[in-house]
Amino acid sequence: MSRDNETPQASERGAGRSDLVGYGRPPAEHRFKKGQSGNPKGRPKRPKRRPAQLDPSTQPTERLILQEAYRTVIIREGETTVELPAIQAAMRALAIAAMKGSRLSQKALTEIVRAAELRERTETLEAMEAAIDYKRTWTAELDRRRSLGQPEPHLLPHPDDMEIDLRNGGVIVLGPMNNEEKEAHDKRVARRDDAQVEVSEYAQLYRSARDPKKKQNWLEAWYQEQMIYDLLNNGLKGRYKATLVDRSLRDGASREGKAVEHYKAWRKARNPIG
Repeated sequence: MSRDNETPQASERGAGRSDLVGYGRPPAEHRFKKGQSGNPKGRPKRPKRRPAQLDPSTQPTERLILQEAYRTVIIREGETTVELPAIQAAMRALAIAAMKGSRLSQKALTEIVRAAELRERTETLEAMEAAIDYKRTWTAELDRRRSLGQPEPHLLPHPDDMEIDLRNGGVIVLGPMNNEEKEAHDKRVARRDDAQVEVSEYAQLYRSARDPKKKQNWLEAWYQEQMIYDLLNNGLKGRYKATLVDRSLRDGASREGKAVEHYKAWRKARNPIG
């Protein structure tokens, strides 16, 4: 009899046969044997969660150490008291003990000073080498771009503003160091240049005026813009400094390099009480 003609009873009777294959009944050779586990290795163990490692940068220890080191303390020196950072007070006490003949203090102080001097020399040398390399590299690149008529990159600090003191081992930057300084610097230069225009205009108006009252007014305006020019220009360094055209050298006019003193005297004359 064909399987198509099997009755439900026959199918149920055949449900216990081992040679039947179907859903949930794999071939006999692939079935698990009695007493044999389907997973001989057992359930895989879950990996143990490792405790999170502490990040030293998030810990307050170093910060607390520095806070204590630079905490202001009061020490007595003779009849007076002095406020010093704790680390400086400790170093002063160590130096005093060394001067009084303590060999341990002398040795400790000598080692501390030598180590500090070595670090300072190393840092200075590294800074010098970096500055020399920066200035040499970008100066050559700027010269190349200028010769080709190419635009210059935005450099801070600009290599033309860097002065390297090989004798004393120092680097002086005569221009802005970052974008904030560059913005303030550009505003200062622009206002200084505007003052030059105003000085020349007022000087011409003063010279051409015939009315004494107008002549005095133009002279006052000329002197004020000249003072503004000097105040702004004196704060600039290196290649940014300029020479004022149409400078008045009469009494009451500001002088190059002495604008601050002139401004204070001018303010005092205008407001004697303040």
